[in-house]
Amino acid sequence: MVLAKSSIYLRLGLLGALCTPLLIVVLTSFGYEITLWGCPLNALVGIPCPTWGMTRAVFAIANRQWSAAIHYHLLAPLVVILWAVALVQVSIELWTKRLWSRWWRHRSLWSTGLILMFGYHGFRLYQLWMSGALATNMQQSFLSSLI
Repeated sequence: MVLAKSSIYLRLGLLGALCTPLLIVVLTSFGYEITLWGCPLNALVGIPCPTWGMTRAVFAIANRQWSAAIHYHLLAPLVVILWAVALVQVSIELWTKRLWSRWWRHRSLWSTGLILMFGYHGFRLYQLWMSGALATNMQQSFLSSLI
């Protein structure tokens, strides 16, 4: 199926969004210091986001430190693989101007990913709760200071 002009523009925007993490990794490897925002959920209520540790894990993967990456976030290698597949697919679709695959539209893929992400997040929150760090974070959050 030939891509319409609007689909091409959408894919160009998606390609730009997909290239942003790659650009950040390349720039930081050349010594540029790029400060990224912290987790807004953690700042607001003291509970870290489900992607907590993903940025550090991606940087560790870029530096071939696989054990550190898995320590930061267990699902980071899977996310990097899916990111690379999406980057290749969007590039091929833009190059050929044809729809290549719709693997990302399968509900089973999204539901499995969400179950994995929130299951792992729940496990990590449980560990934080048992260590007492979660209660401390919640007491030091912005909302807690308002109460």
